Amino acid sequence: MSAIETQQKDSQQPEVIQALVDSFIKRYDVADQLLIETLHEHPNLRFLLGNVNPEPAALKKLPDGSTRFVYSLTEGSGMFGLKNPDDAIEWRGIFNHSIGTSRQVYYLADRLSKLPNYRVQLFGERRYNVPSLITIRPLILRDFMFITHAGRRIWDGRDINKLKDAVGPSEDIGRTAYDLLLRQGASVRDLDLMRVEMHADHLAQSTQGTRFPDMVDNILTYADWTFDQAPMTLNERFALLRERKRAPEEVLDILEACGTTFEKDLRAIVDPAIFDHMTHAGPYDWETKIRRAYCAPSGLAMKDVFPGYVAQFPQVA
Repeated sequence: MSAIETQQKDSQQPEVIQALVDSFIKRYDVADQLLIETLHEHPNLRFLLGNVNPEPAALKKLPDGSTRFVYSLTEGSGMFGLKNPDDAIEWRGIFNHSIGTSRQVYYLADRLSKLPNYRVQLFGERRYNVPSLITIRPLILRDFMFITHAGRRIWDGRDINKLKDAVGPSEDIGRTAYDLLLRQGASVRDLDLMRVEMHADHLAQSTQGTRFPDMVDNILTYADWTFDQAPMTLNERFALLRERKRAPEEVLDILEACGTTFEKDLRAIVDPAIFDHMTHAGPYDWETKIRRAYCAPSGLAMKDVFPGYVAQFPQVA
């Protein structure tokens, strides 16, 4: 069966999706019951599984003077189902970012999907694509956001930890994730949405002044740009992106301008305090369960792996 045929069946038949999840569970030797249950409830998370060499590839020195072993990937994403405690701690930051961003995507998409018609028309008057607004599906966007950074371990393994993994990255971070998801049989819909991670050209060229016409592009990027390891403002996030040199200055200028325009329109049309409401949304049961499933195979406690999440929502501890 071709990748496209697999993707089409995946999108049409729930029983096929569950069979695919089981095949990933077997391939990546998943044994923890909470993790297995979570994978079946959220099938897209299967694309974050991976296999690693059992022996450490390097000893990493941390800023505080301590050290940690790092492990090289042999296949997959290596972002979920991590059994080695050092491994789980090493990659908790990007996982925390992905799941925290997913929370914000879900909240924002849910709010916008319930707008009355007259507010929808106000977005149309500001040159947003109305069909892209009235067809928003919050769960679909949330599930895509789970896997949007699927290639970051592959990329960072080479770029930061100087590893020579069997899983080689592309020259672009977003393209690395796209290529991984394509190899793993992700849906056509999710592959199309990966445009927001390969945005240096696509989004810059699709703007109308300082605005993205497509509402899905706005939701996914704005939710991402207002969450690093915790919620933060656009100004704070773009200051970090510039410091880390994640993209050329001129691209960051365009993206920040588009995010700012969207935020102003959200405040004017939907809710003057929408940023505060979005950043305080939760905790959602699904997010807490996914985070617990991240911790479970390594035996680590939630408070040690995701201290920021526990601090924001003490009731999950």
